[in-house]
Amino acid sequence: LETWVVTTFILITTGAGSSGASPVNASILRLFRLLRLSRLARMLRSMPELMILIKGMVSASRSVFFTLLLLFVLLYIFAIALTQLSAGNPVISSETGVNIFKTIPHSMYYLLISGV
Repeated sequence: LETWVVTTFILITTGAGSSGASPVNASILRLFRLLRLSRLARMLRSMPELMILIKGMVSASRSVFFTLLLLFVLLYIFAIALTQLSAGNPVISSETGVNIFKTIPHSMYYLLISGV
């Protein structure tokens, strides 16, 4: 059966949708939620290729995190430099007529959005 069918059936039969639901009904629903997680674990054991893909994504997430951190640091450094360079000579945006390197957060935003 589909999970939404089972969940709906349990909600209707136990009356958990009513305002006077007892804590026993809530614990039954938590038990069924754990059963759903065990079904996911069985599926991962039956398909080892899927587990290999998940492990690869987890191990690659560390490299992606440090790459994004490096890009953020470079963005911050260039925002500081451009804010300092334009302090005496404001760089005016031609469309809005606003100083685009007024503060470091404005500079970072402009470099992130318009620099792409």
